[in-house]
Amino acid sequence: MAQSNTNPHIKENFSPLETLAMQTLRRFGDFHPGTVDGDVMLMFIEFANQVIEEVRMHPYHDGTDIDYYQSATDVRPISDQIMMAGLLYHYALQQSSDKLQIYMPMFNKTLNQQMWQKINGNTKIQMTVVDDGTNKRNKNGATTNANNGTVTY
Repeated sequence: MAQSNTNPHIKENFSPLETLAMQTLRRFGDFHPGTVDGDVMLMFIEFANQVIEEVRMHPYHDGTDIDYYQSATDVRPISDQIMMAGLLYHYALQQSSDKLQIYMPMFNKTLNQQMWQKINGNTKIQMTVVDDGTNKRNKNGATTNANNGTVTY
């Protein structure tokens, strides 16, 4: 199996939610993660499920089914970077923190980049031709990729 993209010491593809939650709390700098009680971990399960919803609704999502987290030990097939950025965003929002100004755009950027990478690799974004008739290139047998707008002849 491939190693976790954030936690190389974890030999699964993705990190468990409890690991990501502890890293989120450490990064946020609010308090020592080892002092977290069960209610805070339940809150992170809720935040993680909100991130799952945001991934599901993203225009670049490939439509694969992603189950909700039911416990802190669960692992879901979502990039650790997306989940960490989403947890930081939702935690800052819940705390009414000034850090929200940093974490909200960071989450959006990370979500967009990671989802684009997953569906299209490292390709350029191009405009998609919608009428197939105004540009001469389309009359010469060219086809436009609906996912990224690249034209092939």
